[in-house]
Amino acid sequence: MMKVIFRSKDFASVDGSGFGFNHRRPMTNSWQYQGRVQHRQWQGTYECEWEQNVSKGRQPELLWTVNGDARLFGLAAGLKSKGFTVDVEPE
Repeated sequence: MMKVIFRSKDFASVDGSGFGFNHRRPMTNSWQYQGRVQHRQWQGTYECEWEQNVSKGRQPELLWTVNGDARLFGLAAGLKSKGFTVDVEPE
């Protein structure tokens, strides 16, 4: 198992990327969400949340954590090719 962690400025840049992010629903707090990643080459679950502590003059970003198997390396490579800064960690 592994996890892919990245940030985005909005939902649209990730939802419209073609990487299979879908079924987003709110969690207990209004700034937290969860959903699934369903793509023909990888699948997993994700959680994302808006940053809470943002320094002055900086826009808040969404922090995404995607959990799944080793096929998520393909997702990480795709995200990097779109300009996202991506971290991959074992779970």
